[in-house]
Amino acid sequence: MLGVGIWKMYFCCIHLDWVRPNHVIENEKNKALQLTPKQECDLINGQIQASEGFDVDWTKARCLYNYHPVEFDDDDFVEEPETNLDLLNRLCEKSIGHYNQENKTAYELVKPLYANFHGSIGIMFLITFRVKDPVENLTKDFQARIHYSYCSKSQFIMCRPKHHQADSLGVAENDPKKPRLE
Repeated sequence: MLGVGIWKMYFCCIHLDWVRPNHVIENEKNKALQLTPKQECDLINGQIQASEGFDVDWTKARCLYNYHPVEFDDDDFVEEPETNLDLLNRLCEKSIGHYNQENKTAYELVKPLYANFHGSIGIMFLITFRVKDPVENLTKDFQARIHYSYCSKSQFIMCRPKHHQADSLGVAENDPKKPRLE
C-alpha cells in the first residue's frame, strides 16, 4: 500500500541537507514563496501529471522530488569537460533522427530548451527541444522521453511535436475553433 501512495505523489522530501539542487537553494532565498509543503507538493505533482513530466515550473519548488530539472552547464551525467547540454544535444539528435526516419521528415535540431529527469534503472530524460523544418523554414518544439543508462544502450521511448501533448490532455475538445487531429 505504501508504494501506491509514493507513485501518485511523485515523492516529496523536505529539508535534506545532503543533496540540495541549485533551484531549491535559490527558491529558499525567495521569501515571496509562501506555499506550504503540501500546497507545493500538490502544485508540482499536478504539473508533473498534466504534462507527463515535461513542463514543471521549478521556480516554486523548495522541496525535493524524484523529478528534477537538468542543469545544462553541470556535468551530472557526463565526465568533464563535457556538460549535460552536450549529452542532451546527442540524445535529441538521435531522437529526432528516429522521428525523421519513421515519419519521412527532415527536421534538424536547433537546441534543447529544457529537460527534466527521474531515476528509472538509469535515468529517464524528458526533454523539450527546438527543431527546424527545412521545407517550411519554421521552428517547432518537440518532446522526447529517453531512457539513458551508463551500462546499456539508450532507449528512445518516444519523440513527438509538443502541441500533441495538449491534444492528448483534452484541450482540443474544449476549443471548437482549434482543428482536431483525426
